[in-house]
Amino acid sequence: MASHAGSVIRARRAATIIDLLATWSLVCTSFLVVLVMLSLSACAWRATVPAGLPAQPTLLPCADAACLRVLTWNLHAIPLLSPSPPARLRNVAAEIRLQQPDLVLLQEVWSHAYASQLARALPEYRLVRGSGCARPFPCGGLVVLVRNASGWVASAPTFVPYAASAPWYRFREWDGLVKKGALLLTLARGNATLGVIDTHLQTEYGYLGRDYTEIRRAQLAEVDRLVHTRFEGRPVVLGGDFNTAPDEHSGLYASQIARLGEDRTVDERDACACGTRPPGSYRASSRWLDYVITSRLPVRAASTRIVNEWVDRPFSDHDGVLVRLEGEIP
Repeated sequence: MASHAGSVIRARRAATIIDLLATWSLVCTSFLVVLVMLSLSACAWRATVPAGLPAQPTLLPCADAACLRVLTWNLHAIPLLSPSPPARLRNVAAEIRLQQPDLVLLQEVWSHAYASQLARALPEYRLVRGSGCARPFPCGGLVVLVRNASGWVASAPTFVPYAASAPWYRFREWDGLVKKGALLLTLARGNATLGVIDTHLQTEYGYLGRDYTEIRRAQLAEVDRLVHTRFEGRPVVLGGDFNTAPDEHSGLYASQIARLGEDRTVDERDACACGTRPPGSYRASSRWLDYVITSRLPVRAASTRIVNEWVDRPFSDHDGVLVRLEGEIP
C-alpha cells in the first residue's frame, strides 16, 4: 500500500511538472509570437520612412561667436514598438549634421544601440548618456550631444531619477518601468560655465483614462530644485519633453514651468499657433509639449521647429525644437 501511495504521489508530481512546463512553453511561445509580429510591423513601416532627405536650409544661423544653438528632440526610438528607429535615426543624424546645433538634448533613446548609432553617424559631436540606473538603455532614455567645434567641453553626466513615478506594474504605459528622470552635466568654455538639464516627464495617458497631473507636478518640483541648487548659481539651459501644454486644464505651465526660468520657445509657438506633435499623432498636434528654458541667462532668443511630414515621417512623433541664444554666457 505504501509503495502504491508513493507511486501515486510521484505520478501527480510528474503531471504537475509537465503541466507547468507546458504552461511556461505556451507563455514563451506567445511572447515570441508577439515579438515577431511587432518586428514584422516595424519592418512594414520601414518602407514608409524616406531613405534620404532633400536639402534643407540652415535654420536660425548665428551672426557672431556669442551664440549658442540648442536643439531638443524626442526621437520615439523604442525597440520593436516604434516604427523603424534605425532608419529614422539616420534621418535625424542627417538633419543634425545639416543644422549643426551646439547642444542637442534628446529623449526616448531607449537602446544603447541607438545611442551608438548616433555617435557613429555624428563623429563631430561628443555623445553623453547616463549609466548605472540598472536599465538596458541610456538612463531615462536621455542622450546629450555637444558639438566639438563649439568649444564647449562637457563634464561627466549625472542621472537623477524622479522620486515620483507611475506604478511599475502598468506595463502598457512604460513610464513606471523605465524610471524617468533628468540628465545633468556642466559645459565649460574658457571662463564660461553652463549647467545643462535634459529631461522627460511622465506621459499623460489620457486615452487610457489616467490623470497623472500630480506626478508631473511633483516631477516639475524636482526639476525646480535641480535648476536652483545643483549648479551653484551658474546659468542653466533646460530642455526636453515636458508632456505638459501651456493651455491644459492642469495649470502646470503657469504654476510650475514658468517658474523654472525663461521659456525660449514662446515666439515660435505664438507665430505658428501649433504644437510639437506632427499630424497623425494620437494626441492633437496642436499641443506644445517640448521646451527649451534658460535660468540666470540674460540673452536674446529665437526659436523654430524641425517639422515632420507625418507622425514618424521622416523623424519622430515629435517635431524638433531649435533655439538660438545670442549674447555672452558668463
